[in-house]
Parts: sequence; structure tokens; C-alpha cells
Amino acid sequence: MKRHFINIILRAILLGMAAVTMLLSPSCKSNELKDQILVLTQQRVLMANERDSLFRLLEARQVEYDTLTASYNALSESNRELLQRIRNLQAGYSARGAQIKKAESEKVELNGIIASQARKNDSLVSEISDREDRIAVLNQVIESKKAENSDLAEVIRKKDSRIEADSLKEVARLRQPKENGFVNIFGFSGGFGLGARVPEYNARVIGFDNIFGYQVDRHFLGGVGIGLRAYNGGLGIPLFLGFRYSPVPRSTGLNPFIAADGGLEFFPESMKNTSIFIQPALGLQKALGPKTSLKISVGSLTVGKMPNSNKSRATFLTVKGAVSFSGKNGPLFRQ
Repeated sequence: MKRHFINIILRAILLGMAAVTMLLSPSCKSNELKDQILVLTQQRVLMANERDSLFRLLEARQVEYDTLTASYNALSESNRELLQRIRNLQAGYSARGAQIKKAESEKVELNGIIASQARKNDSLVSEISDREDRIAVLNQVIESKKAENSDLAEVIRKKDSRIEADSLKEVARLRQPKENGFVNIFGFSGGFGLGARVPEYNARVIGFDNIFGYQVDRHFLGGVGIGLRAYNGGLGIPLFLGFRYSPVPRSTGLNPFIAADGGLEFFPESMKNTSIFIQPALGLQKALGPKTSLKISVGSLTVGKMPNSNKSRATFLTVKGAVSFSGKNGPLFRQ
């Protein structure tokens, strides 16, 4: 269309040039010139009409071009959207393909597991059959043993009676107070001298001691003791062995006992005068609780040579009060 429009413009230019040439030529006659001018004028009108037609056609083509451009742009946008959808679909297809491959792999694995379980089931069926046969044999054995059980039931009944009797005896034994274990005896004592009294040490004595003992059985207790004695002339530190014997142990009320203590006595003022002593006694004891008892005794205390004394020994009449404490696993006292 643009080429046609250019051809029309070129024609108009050529016609104009021809008209100018004719006007400038002296040989042209006036009538011919008028005719030619008239013809040219008509051609110009035709060309003007054709030009208007071309302009209208151009405008129509421009509208069509704009419409096509808009459509092309819309199609381009749609194409881009379609391309994006295609990419999304391709990505989804790829993911779906991976899922399908994974599912196929899992399917193969499950098929293998199912096959293994099927083999195990076959093995279990065979084992169940074997066990049913064995159960049948065991049922026969059980039937044969039932006859023996009737004989054993009487034996078991007798043994149960014996066990019940033994259990009652054991319970009765366990209810008895425990007879052995560690015992701690803490006591205070005091006394006055017998015979000749040397003012330095022989007149009187007051002291306390503690025996770490062990109750061997219902009658006998032995242990190691240490204490402190205050004589009228100075201090003495006894380190001794202590023994207690109860002829009637742990009965209710007051129980008699015999005490015998003996060992070494150290005098801090004169360590070279370390002496041997013995302290026998008779007493009574009373349970204050399952783990505690009170002891009162009367006896004598005989000590070897005292410091600053010419006598070979000194003897005192003593009275002693003590409290016994049993350990956690020690003996129990009857109240």
C-alpha cells in the first residue's frame, strides 16, 4: 500500500512538471494549452479523490494495525502465561515422575517384604503343624501324669502341713527379741575408800565410763571401756575390758546381772605410776524400751599402787548407775 501511494505522488509530480514545461514552451497554442490544463485539472481532481481514498484506506489500515498490535500484545501476554503454566506443569511432571519412581521403588521393596513374610508364614504353618503334633503327644503325657498327681496330692498335703507348722515355729522364733548385737553402756559411779585412807587418793572416787560392747547371746556381753575417775588426790583414766553375765536375761521386771571390769589406769600427774585395777559388781537391770535398759550395781574397785602412796593397792566400795543402748541391729530388751 505504501508503494502504491508513492507511485501516485510521483505521477502528480510528473504531471506538474509537464504542465510547467508546456506553459514555458512558446510553440504551444493557447487552445491546446487550455485543453491540456483542463485535462490536467481533471486528473488532479481524480488524483485528489484517489488520495483521499488512500488516506481513508490508510486510516482503516491503521485501525486494523492498532487492533492487530493490541491483539498481538494480548496474545504475547497469554503466551507468556501459557509458557509459565507449561514450565509449572513440567516441574510438576518432574516431581510427579520422582514420586512415581519412589513409589515404584517402595512397591518393589514391599513386594520383597511380602514375599519374605509369605515364606515366614509357610515356615510358621509348618512349625504350627509340628507343634500341634507335639501338643497331642503332651496331652497324652498329661493324661498319664494326672494319675500320678492324685498320689502326689496326698504327699504334697502332708508336706504343706509340715511347712505350715515349721512356718509357725519360725514366726514364733522371729517374734522373740533379738539376742545378739552391739550395745553401748554409759555409766556414772561413786564410792569411798576402805581400810587406811591416804588423803591423796584413797578417800573417795567419782567417775564415769563407757563400754563399747557386744551381746554374744542371751546371757553374756563383753566389750572395751574407757572413762575418767576423779579421786580426792587427782585424776585417773581407766582403759579396761568389761564383761556382763545375766543368769535370767531379758525377763519382765528386774533382772540380776554380774559385772566384771578390769584393765589399766593411767594417772596424768604421774604416768610412771600406771596401775592395774579390777572392779567386780552385782546389780539389777530394767528394760526402759526395746533398745534401752537401766542398770544399778554395787561392787568394789581395787586399784594397784596409787601416786604418792606407800600402799600396794587401794580399795573402794562403789555404787554405779548405767544406761544401755542397743545399736540399730542390736539386741532387743523385754519390757
